[in-house]
Amino acid sequence: MLVAKPCTSMKAMNITPQEKFDLDLEEVCECLAERGYQIKRVTRFLALVRKAYDISIFPSGKIIVKETDNKEEALKIAQEIYECTKAYRVS
Repeated sequence: MLVAKPCTSMKAMNITPQEKFDLDLEEVCECLAERGYQIKRVTRFLALVRKAYDISIFPSGKIIVKETDNKEEALKIAQEIYECTKAYRVS
C-alpha cells in the first residue's frame, strides 16, 4: 500500500510505501530506462529521473513526484516505478 501526501515546501507529492525497501538504485534505474524514463543522476542515496515530471527515488522506497499536486497522477507514476522494485522488498 502506498501513502501519498502533498509536500509542504514545494509543489510535489511524497509517496511512501508501507513495505520496507533497500533499493539498488542503479538496477532500478536500468529498469526505468527500459520503460522510457530519462535517468538524470544516480547516487547511493538518491536517483533523479524524469518522465513528464521530475522524480526523486530513495533507497527506502520513498518517491517524490515534483511539479504536481495531483495525487492520482503521482500514485500512477509511483506504481510504475514500484514495478521495477519488486525484487528489492525487505519485508
